[in-house]
Amino acid sequence: MLLRAMILLFLWANLTQRNIHQRWEDLLDRHVSSTGMINYSDWKKESHALSSYLKALEDHPPQAYWTPADRKAYWINVYNAATIALVLQHHPLESIQEIDDPWETKVFQLGNQVLSLKAIERLLLKMEDPRILFALHRAAVGSPVLSKQPYRSNTLEEQLQVATIKFLNDESKNKCQKDKIHLSRIFLWYFKSFGPLEQKIAFLNKYACKDVDQSTKISFLPFDWQLNQWP
Repeated sequence: MLLRAMILLFLWANLTQRNIHQRWEDLLDRHVSSTGMINYSDWKKESHALSSYLKALEDHPPQAYWTPADRKAYWINVYNAATIALVLQHHPLESIQEIDDPWETKVFQLGNQVLSLKAIERLLLKMEDPRILFALHRAAVGSPVLSKQPYRSNTLEEQLQVATIKFLNDESKNKCQKDKIHLSRIFLWYFKSFGPLEQKIAFLNKYACKDVDQSTKISFLPFDWQLNQWP
């Protein structure tokens, strides 16, 4: 009886999350291009819809019975939606860095806590999956693009794989050359997230530059903080 109740509760929770994320998907479909550029000007005209989505996420926080995939998907969506909402509050602007300390600005309420983007990021980094870094959108040209699909627990593994491969193989952000590679500054900022040297090398060989070893010279490209806006 207890098992049946838990299964029903789990199914209901997943249905609720799917319905909530449909709001996010509709917004992404209208305001994000196929290349990941964002029409902030038009989106600002219906910023109330984004606020409503974030409020729905606040009202349906992670539960004890959620899977790790449920939690990852939830917090990735929170981070991305909250970042866009923060930009819309201050738009027009040319860079998110024009906002006073954007990463420490309180953007999301979880129970009695009000979280900043930095705090949400810390929650995600504790999950010890570096692919998450390539799913987080920082409202910048140099950032991983904003996915036009919400992150969902049942498709999360594939979505993280796609996001990682797409970012690492974007030659405007990472360049592989013989005996030398130029990586996004994301690798420098989150160096520890990729584990010891052997793990870092294995990660690069798996997703991007081939034949990387301990003798490969690594440098880091400048990060383009210009807002990724169109038209």
